[in-house]
Amino acid sequence: MPGYADFHNWLERGVVDRNGEPIGHADGLYSDNRTGEPTFLLVKGGLFGIHMHFVPLQGAELAGEDIKVAWDKDTIAHAPKIAADDSLSVEEERRLFDHYGMHFGEPPAGETVVVLTRWTITG
Repeated sequence: MPGYADFHNWLERGVVDRNGEPIGHADGLYSDNRTGEPTFLLVKGGLFGIHMHFVPLQGAELAGEDIKVAWDKDTIAHAPKIAADDSLSVEEERRLFDHYGMHFGEPPAGETVVVLTRWTITG
């Protein structure tokens, strides 16, 4: 996974699954408010780019000009349909983590803030 300094080079790149099958283009990143770490890549795909897919950044890497993610196209296509808002609720994040078989972890006691926040880099 890239460091923060590398992410500005990731947006708008093509995204392929672990088998090299095209999924779409990187449209944004969602970071975990608890850790500040980028967690999910938002991928815009489909015939007219109207489908938005949340794909874990875990295991993602540059492969030539594309971003290669660690998940297959079918798993990504069947991920929970969640609106690409500025932030995701704890429940939405939990559904994504469950779908991809990732450890969610519990927010600290009494925490009511949204867990994932969208951010983009321009320039």
